[in-house]
Amino acid sequence: DADLIVVLGTRMNYIIGHAAPPRFGASATIARIDIDPDEIATAARFVDIPIVGDCKMVLQQVLDGIGARITPDTHKAWRQRLAESESAKRAGTGGNRYAEDGDIHPVRLLEEIKNFMRRDAILCVDGQEVLNYGRQTMPTFAPGHRLNSGPFGTMGVGLPFGVGAKIAKPDTQVIVVHGDGSFGLNAMELDTAVRHRVPILVVVSLNGGWTADPNRDKPGRDLGYTRFDKMAEALGCYGEYVERPEDIRPALDRAQAKVDEGMVALVNVKTDYRARFGGVAFSDYST
Repeated sequence: DADLIVVLGTRMNYIIGHAAPPRFGASATIARIDIDPDEIATAARFVDIPIVGDCKMVLQQVLDGIGARITPDTHKAWRQRLAESESAKRAGTGGNRYAEDGDIHPVRLLEEIKNFMRRDAILCVDGQEVLNYGRQTMPTFAPGHRLNSGPFGTMGVGLPFGVGAKIAKPDTQVIVVHGDGSFGLNAMELDTAVRHRVPILVVVSLNGGWTADPNRDKPGRDLGYTRFDKMAEALGCYGEYVERPEDIRPALDRAQAKVDEGMVALVNVKTDYRARFGGVAFSDYST
């Protein structure tokens, strides 16, 4: 129900619902700030206010122009309503589903990682279920500190992204969150990280298949519960295997301690094979 929507350095693709209803109001004015004029010119939806420039510089100019006309209390009630709506949507991702079985839901794993990671951490998320859940539940707080497979869904990029990110910012915590299927595509890059002394933390959501299969009735999806932690140890990494929700955070803490000492660490977490992402739709909710 916003009157004005500002799109900052973001492609207007399916990740934001192509800037179309129901996520974007049909009558809303669209302002787009992008350093590349071609991105603005080829947008799927007409842009009412196109601004070519660096987002940080343009936003600072906007803030300078607004001055004291808008304060934190100007739209307090509206922002509170939006926050409540967002919380309700996030609760719909199914984090408590199957909890009575003692199985680890991917959302529980991601919540543990979210509460563990440093505020300036670089987060690389790669997979199917864990990627979709991660987009809905895990925030990042610094530009360029969120890396995933993007609109084309290129699986297997998580670990290579993590290695590159750590080389680029060696003093920053780098966490790679993989599904077990996507991890298998580039798992041997652990060896690259070890050989080149690139200490990163890798967490695998081990649901035993290509996407979740609640009834286990679809051929070709069952991957089994591979002990990637043992493989990591054989390559010179620190490895842990987790089966209980209460053991996730202690394992993360121990693994990060090893990373801080210069090792590559992998935490292999067995997650619920039934937990298929379907609680929210990309076209309706923020990612």
